[in-house]
Amino acid sequence: MPPKRKNLQSDLTLRFKCHKTTILLLCQQSQSFTSIKQDLLDSIKAAGMENINRACLPSDPECIILGVPIDKNDISKGWINLEIPEFDEVEGKEKGVKKGSVLNQSPLGAGLKDGAVLAFKFNKEGERDEMDLDDGWDVVMPSYEDEGGS
Repeated sequence: MPPKRKNLQSDLTLRFKCHKTTILLLCQQSQSFTSIKQDLLDSIKAAGMENINRACLPSDPECIILGVPIDKNDISKGWINLEIPEFDEVEGKEKGVKKGSVLNQSPLGAGLKDGAVLAFKFNKEGERDEMDLDDGWDVVMPSYEDEGGS
């Protein structure tokens, strides 16, 4: 058995869910979401999965869209896109954040804590997903009834 690595305070374990699949990734708080998406895609491929619930894996990690729960205390309320739309300062009053905001760059900027649950889905190449509320997030949460009442 390999020696245990001390969990540094800057390490986070994030839970990524799509349909009935859950993937745990150990990430750095300051690690970019682009790097995390690449690690997620590599983990899925390493597990020998070619699709998740008939959704084919993308070749580009940028085609992975991450979502956070609308209410982290009640995940059944749905999901919202993690990435906040960005705008230029000169455009005026837009919904979102200024370009280059730390909110879209890392788990630390997004306020994610250790053990946070994120949904993921695959976007078709070239499509841009807006900040949809619970649109197309395929996350199945286990329930007691799923256990067969045992």
